[in-house]
Amino acid sequence: MTCFRHRVRWQAPAFTLLEVLLAVFVFSMAAVALVEAVQQVGNTTVLQRREAMVQDRMSSLLVEYSRLLWKQPAPASATSEKVLEEDGVTYTLQVAPLELKNKDGQPLPEMVQVAIVATWKEGAAKQEATASTWVFRPLFRPVQ
Repeated sequence: MTCFRHRVRWQAPAFTLLEVLLAVFVFSMAAVALVEAVQQVGNTTVLQRREAMVQDRMSSLLVEYSRLLWKQPAPASATSEKVLEEDGVTYTLQVAPLELKNKDGQPLPEMVQVAIVATWKEGAAKQEATASTWVFRPLFRPVQ
């Protein structure tokens, strides 16, 4: 009959402390990476929300000003501008006459281009968005 002796290997306490410190370091790096990822998602969400707000307001201004052009006198050859500032965003509304001709070469009167340029600062960077459309001024004139 043979007797097997189990060898017990003793670890030095310093190696156990080193293993614990290494595990804490790895865990803390993972936690920092997770917090950074959550912060980036938050920053992106804020930027997207701000851009969506600006796009929505530009769309509203474009509809509003293109529908009310019949109340204003017909623009001459120059571009007219109006500046609005809301919530840190500057909206520049531009109305310029268009010189378009139909297939027969006849000029199309009372055609204008309405453009809105929004500018704002996001941190240190200047942001800009533009929306424009063509409008036939008599189209929205009420029937008399």
